[in-house]
Amino acid sequence: MEDVVRTRMLLTRIDDWQEVAKVRGEYFKDIRPVDTVMEVSRFINHEWLVEIEVDAIIADG
Repeated sequence: MEDVVRTRMLLTRIDDWQEVAKVRGEYFKDIRPVDTVMEVSRFINHEWLVEIEVDAIIADG
């Protein structure tokens, strides 16, 4: 987890951003990567409400 440098939260209901941010904060409170939150119209599966993308940089060795 400490290698994570960026997260992206894609939400079908932007009003849910605070709840999603709270959960994200539980995992990344000590790491604090850059974050982007976006609203999307839908996902392939209509039951999905959120997609989370994570970028990490892993050092050699």
